Amino acid sequence: MRAILLAVVMVMTFISGASAFSLGGFGSDSKKAAAPAAEGGKANDYLIEARRAYGSANYSKVIEQTTLAIKESPKFAAAYALRGKASKDMGDVDTAVKDLNKAIELDPGQGEPYFVRGQANEINGEMKKAREDYANACAKGYKDACK
Repeated sequence: MRAILLAVVMVMTFISGASAFSLGGFGSDSKKAAAPAAEGGKANDYLIEARRAYGSANYSKVIEQTTLAIKESPKFAAAYALRGKASKDMGDVDTAVKDLNKAIELDPGQGEPYFVRGQANEINGEMKKAREDYANACAKGYKDACK
């Protein structure tokens, strides 16, 4: 059952592939999500490459590039969020939740990390937590969570 649910979530994620932090929104235009200027843009460059890899479903490269971004800028919420999403898509739900928790801690105003954490909680059978995450995502303006 868990494998079927994971497959459904992965298909849903693929279909909505142009989601905010995966391909273009979260972290790309948001001043909150940008890496600190002291990093010289290197962390942002890693995140851009990670987004490209996500668009090609190359999740191991996403994890590699976001990890480099986080090493350059440890408070880079968008990098944690995208790494969490890639981990979830690879089936490593526990790691995904840890990264998504960190992304939410660093930038609680973004809705998509709550949504993806909701998907991860749903995969783990934690429906109450999933519903709470979906409600938070919707309240923060992430429209996919409002359905």
